[in-house]
Amino acid sequence: MDEQLAKILRNKAVQLLAQRDHSSYELSQKLLIFATKSFLSKKSYEKAAFNDDEIYEQKRAEYRLLIADVISYCTSHGWINDAEYVKKYIDMQVRKGNGRYKIAMELKQRGLQIEIVQSMLSNTYIDWAEVAANQIVKKFKQINKKDQTQKRKIVQFLLSRGFAQDEIKSAYFYCSNPI
Repeated sequence: MDEQLAKILRNKAVQLLAQRDHSSYELSQKLLIFATKSFLSKKSYEKAAFNDDEIYEQKRAEYRLLIADVISYCTSHGWINDAEYVKKYIDMQVRKGNGRYKIAMELKQRGLQIEIVQSMLSNTYIDWAEVAANQIVKKFKQINKKDQTQKRKIVQFLLSRGFAQDEIKSAYFYCSNPI
């Protein structure tokens, strides 16, 4: 049964990875949900056997071990690479106009190691002030240096996008003082 279940989980992992890239954490969470829904709730006689929470959690622990094997299998075949995933995710979010803090927070929420995220953010050359300036131009079109309400709106907008204060100041200065 374990080998059959492992094969089913590997197939599901391949199916999920064919749709889009996943981090190892994301994939393991999706596989755990899949296994729990598919195998712990399918048959009525199994439902009766799993009314005890301890047995249910024991089965989930067994699934976690199988899923860890599936993740290592996928990693060994080059189908999952967390560092490459982080790099692609950073590129995508920069194109969307998000700052380093928002990107780092989202990647942390996706279960990626903060060391990998920080390393990739620091090793990737991105002019964050330029990204912020592009967002100001895109959102506000015209900048009035004397309008303090607009300046507060710009600062709040860029903070919500995950930019640092110094990046916001540089971007605002650049946009309000065109060459």
